[in-house]
Amino acid sequence: MKSINFKYGLLIGIMSFIFTSCDQEKTAYVNNTELIQAYEKMKSAKAEFEQRNEKLSQELDSIALDFQSQIQSYQQNADKMRIEEREKEEDRLIALRQKIEKEQQQKSQKLERESQDAADVLVKEVRKKVEKYGEENGYTYIFGSNDSANILYAKRGKDITLEVIEYINE
Repeated sequence: MKSINFKYGLLIGIMSFIFTSCDQEKTAYVNNTELIQAYEKMKSAKAEFEQRNEKLSQELDSIALDFQSQIQSYQQNADKMRIEEREKEEDRLIALRQKIEKEQQQKSQKLERESQDAADVLVKEVRKKVEKYGEENGYTYIFGSNDSANILYAKRGKDITLEVIEYINE
């Protein structure tokens, strides 16, 4: 009788272990910031936009220097001008300064929008690659962690950031 109960108990124990093993969900997390910063396409895009920003800066500096030389020329010649000529030149310089400021702002905003749009596209691309990685490796969940500490604790070995970085850069 004890032998039957023992076998029955052992069988139930094995069955419950098998069922709970099958139901276990495979989870891990990645550091979002590291993942995005290490993505080669993101590095390339960042370098491209830094280069474009530098070019824009040089262009705007050139315009500012030209404007500054016009102001200096006006200041040197103001004493020789009639009042109407001075007022006309001052109005022109004020209008030119406003035009330059508006143009600078528009160009800077345009570059910033383009940079943000490119980053958004690449973040979506990374998400799709992480999703594919998760599917290929049997994960139920891959959580994202960042400096906001949305994962306060994770068991050692659950951080798969480096593995995923290698995967997305293939």
